[in-house]
Amino acid sequence: MCCQQGCIKQENTILRGKDTLKNALFFAAILLYFYALATEFEVFALSLEARMLIFVFCYFLVGWNILKDALLGLLHREYFNENSLMSLASLGAFYVGDGAEAVAILLFYRTGEFLENSIVEKSKKQIRSLSALKVENARILRGGQQILIPPKEVSQNDTLIVFAGERILADGIIIQGEGSIDNSALSGESIPQNVRTGDRVFSGGINLSGILHIQATQSYEDSTLNKLLKLIEDGSAQKSESEAFITKFAHYYTPIVTLLAFCVALIPTLYFVSLGGDFLEVLQTWMYRGIIFLVVSCPCALVISIPLTFFASLGNASKEGILIKGSNYLETCNHIGAFVFDKTGTLTKGKLALKQINTLSTISQECALKIAQALESHSNHPIAKAFTETKSQKDSVHFTLDSIRECAGGGILANYHQGEMHKKVALGNARFIKEQTNQTVQESKVAKCEIFLGFDDAIVASFILEDALKDEAKESLLQLKDLELYMLSGDRREVAEEVAREVGITRYFAELLPQDKVAHLKEILKEQHKKGKKVAFVGDGLNDAPALTLSDIAIAMGSAGSDVALDGANIVIMNDDLKKIPRILEIAHKTRRILWQNIVFALGVKVGIMLLGVFGLTNLWIALFGDVGVALLALMNAKRAMR
Repeated sequence: MCCQQGCIKQENTILRGKDTLKNALFFAAILLYFYALATEFEVFALSLEARMLIFVFCYFLVGWNILKDALLGLLHREYFNENSLMSLASLGAFYVGDGAEAVAILLFYRTGEFLENSIVEKSKKQIRSLSALKVENARILRGGQQILIPPKEVSQNDTLIVFAGERILADGIIIQGEGSIDNSALSGESIPQNVRTGDRVFSGGINLSGILHIQATQSYEDSTLNKLLKLIEDGSAQKSESEAFITKFAHYYTPIVTLLAFCVALIPTLYFVSLGGDFLEVLQTWMYRGIIFLVVSCPCALVISIPLTFFASLGNASKEGILIKGSNYLETCNHIGAFVFDKTGTLTKGKLALKQINTLSTISQECALKIAQALESHSNHPIAKAFTETKSQKDSVHFTLDSIRECAGGGILANYHQGEMHKKVALGNARFIKEQTNQTVQESKVAKCEIFLGFDDAIVASFILEDALKDEAKESLLQLKDLELYMLSGDRREVAEEVAREVGITRYFAELLPQDKVAHLKEILKEQHKKGKKVAFVGDGLNDAPALTLSDIAIAMGSAGSDVALDGANIVIMNDDLKKIPRILEIAHKTRRILWQNIVFALGVKVGIMLLGVFGLTNLWIALFGDVGVALLALMNAKRAMR
């Protein structure tokens, strides 16, 4: 083992030494080149022959890799690429006697290549900041001992021990300890989540305080963290139409401009020689113009900047808790004509909350609430949570309950004692209360859920519960007012109508079975496709699989890492924040603007310099700017997608 590590270190040392030598030779060539260039302007004295020898020496030092790759391309029948373009142009410059410009072609190409790679690598490092989520070791408890293992070996039911400042490596349930979790890497939410024994936590979050013992509910491979990293790494695999087009464009563009450059050099030469011009003089003039055409025609400004723009946009979105599974989906967002929303868990919070208390007797609202809370404190039912999570005011009413029992599917019974008063108390739905009090109640048509409180044979209060709207729902949908908005719901029409009215949706369908949702979505898709538009469906990722699959863009509210959401949608909003919906469109529109800016700028400058070069109105130095300078400016513009 030690011998193997020693060999690796020795090999790395040799590689670093070779890189240092190459860099030293490259910088020496640059110094020699500028010295020889200065002699052309008579800053220093040097003979023409010596100057040309320096240019030849610098040419091979600077351009050896370019020439080698061009030759290998020829051997592999890859005749047209950036290396072959630069090699042809530089050799042609030598032929017409411009040694300084021949070296400049390769020097500026290499310098531009270096700067381009630096910009791209810097962008990738910033974009891949989530790669910091990767952890070398996991601390688990086995046989009463703490051991360190590679994350990939973490299995379901393993007990993870996470110290303060460490990252959680697998989804699980806290079985010991309490603290706060920073989930910003997952959801973009900066406010820590307070957790304690029994709470569920997701991999990728950072434990900010305390020591947590977490029982893994999934292996590391199936964890939210690992899926998130794979999404980020593989997001660029789904190419957009723009990227596919520019790749195909470059495939045809490069041989065409190479052929045109030869035409610029040869056709005018043959024409002017036929009129009596000197062959060598005419050839040198038009070959120089052909070289200008060849240098400026290199398509790297578009080939590099367009994918980088998409990559930067996807990275920017991921840092905000929006996971877009490919640039093709981001581009499609520019053509969305309609959004279709599921109601429960998407526009609403997905859990019941107490909305209204109606007292039907002399009992006060506060007293009725306190009795209901006392009864429901013995239940784990979702309705019980709606009562226990409601804040109540201090009241002088004091009572006791005994013989509490829960009746499945109906409600809760108990004996109520207050001073000399002893009554049978019941809390439950309309059917249950009718059975206990022999009283018929009229349920609210608008309420999603109504619970009644009865004393002996009298109904004294009713509680209206609702699945509350998300706080940001109305504001978020208001930003989408220029698009067509639909809501599909399985709830009663009165409930769906109230939600739709509150958020500003005029097209809604209620009391739908899953197959009904699909049928309505097909009609919406058909209508939008006739207009040349796309349809985005927004659901909670749990029970909307058919609709998500059918839509053009499937957006899942990720519930901080729902497996179904991560696996089934094109776009996942990790923190369930509806404000991210208009943000997705903002990112898509900005990406498209940057793409078109780069395309118009790059092609406009290049075509302009080509035409000026053909008419002899520019020189090779301007052509070099048209290649390297335009590429760098396009890359700098592409980086704006990160902000």
